[in-house]
Amino acid sequence: MYNNKVMEIFQNPKNVGELKGANGIGTVGNEACGDIMKLYLKINNNGVIENASFKTFGCAAAIVSSSVATEMIKGKTIDEALQLENEAIIDYLGGLPDHKIHCSILAKEAITEAIKDYRKKQAKIAKKAQNQKDKQPATKELKVEEKTKKIEDATQKMEATRKRLSLFGKKEDKKVKKAK
Repeated sequence: MYNNKVMEIFQNPKNVGELKGANGIGTVGNEACGDIMKLYLKINNNGVIENASFKTFGCAAAIVSSSVATEMIKGKTIDEALQLENEAIIDYLGGLPDHKIHCSILAKEAITEAIKDYRKKQAKIAKKAQNQKDKQPATKELKVEEKTKKIEDATQKMEATRKRLSLFGKKEDKKVKKAK
């Protein structure tokens, strides 16, 4: 049913298991056959997939397609990974039985879902950062207003003190003039 290459990869799949620090996770399934794939991606700030792993519940073709897909997208940008077609997985494997081609399609869909998840998380992070940035000027303006108010209060107190001193000085001048 499966060729030697498929059997070799099935017996020794790469990148199996949950990936700690994954910032993109995609889960897809096929109700007809019961296959479920969960793909984990670690994408750096430049949009390059640094690492990928998978957990798959399914047949040999599903496990092999997941393993090969993770290998094929490592080191690629997310845009390059989105260009991966299921036919490339099939070609790499030297073919899959016709009734198992859907497994390579699931692997492609898992990549797409993981990247969607990554982009959604990045948008949320960016929005949060923008909200923080938007709040900062208001905080700075408030601090400036507080400092300005303190300066105005201090200036008013100084003016009041000057007036008292000048009045005091005028009273002293009158006393000195009367004494002469």
